[in-house]
Amino acid sequence: MIPYYNLFQYLQKNPNANYSQMAKELKITDKTAKAHYQYLVKNGYIIGSRAKYKPENIGLETNSYLLSISDLKRVEIIEKLADFHYFTTFRNRILGSLQGLFLQFDVPVTTSKYLDALFLKLQEYNIIEHFEKIPSLQIKASTQPEFQFFDNEIGKWTWEIDSWEKKYHETSDELQEKLPKKRNIMKQLRELDLKLLHKLTRGTKVPHVKLAKEFDATPVQITRRIHFLNNNLLNYRLLYTRSKTQPVDLVLFRGKCSEVKKNRLYNLITKHPIPFDTGFEILDDGFMWRMNIPPSYVSQFGEFLWGICVNLQFYHFDHSKSMLYYFYDGNFDSEKKVWKATKTELYDLPLKWLKENQKWI
Repeated sequence: MIPYYNLFQYLQKNPNANYSQMAKELKITDKTAKAHYQYLVKNGYIIGSRAKYKPENIGLETNSYLLSISDLKRVEIIEKLADFHYFTTFRNRILGSLQGLFLQFDVPVTTSKYLDALFLKLQEYNIIEHFEKIPSLQIKASTQPEFQFFDNEIGKWTWEIDSWEKKYHETSDELQEKLPKKRNIMKQLRELDLKLLHKLTRGTKVPHVKLAKEFDATPVQITRRIHFLNNNLLNYRLLYTRSKTQPVDLVLFRGKCSEVKKNRLYNLITKHPIPFDTGFEILDDGFMWRMNIPPSYVSQFGEFLWGICVNLQFYHFDHSKSMLYYFYDGNFDSEKKVWKATKTELYDLPLKWLKENQKWI
């Protein structure tokens, strides 16, 4: 059972709410709201909030790779290389029929060729056995946990997938003429914005007065720039301990299907979001859907997706080895308004690091 469940639910949708806002929504005093919030933090139910940036709004695109690596020591090498690489955004170990890693990088559109070259070189060095670049069209949809479908008394989700599945056949198979707008604000980024992105994407909640002192700015400047970033680039997620609320499996479905079916699935997810933390992408040949879902739903989603795909691949991730990276503020030249993403940063320096740290290469 989750204590102060109503507050927990409210924070899911309003992770950055202050005590006054919590109190007003829940009809309690500010003092009580503060006490309840601090209890949830102290006992590990919630950790805080974290900002997530939209790569397409700053001239970047997400590149995803599946690496086949049977030897665990080589997996650890690539994990360390990912930690070193300036543009890594996510990594996780894959368990099951394919052993290896899932990696994601946000890089400028014209520079992904250097990432491809890097993995080809790693294959040449026999560190990885095989790699696949996921052919994304950069059309994405995401969903987030919605605990109104969670019975707190018995600790069980009540959401039924059957009724959601039935809506699939009633959903349009044509993408909207106007997909969500991508507003590129790269030319508007300032050096202060980069420093703030570094802080906010780490889940660091620091008073504006302290940020002003650290970055040699005024509290008003900090407030204005955070407001700018929130309006144009960031959204926030509540960080909570899943094992304290409801255990989930981290899985990836990669389905190959017709354009009609992948479009219909995208429209279904955007029109009728599921109540779990997931990220969906349309691919050249189908879709990729990364999901944090309760174990009981894994087989149900698997059966549904299998039924609409000519080929469905399933990957189970290792939660304990999951790494979500924060924004690295040294990647962008705030004067020239360009990314420092040449062959040097994306290919040469990672290989140099690898050779210096792995003497057998």
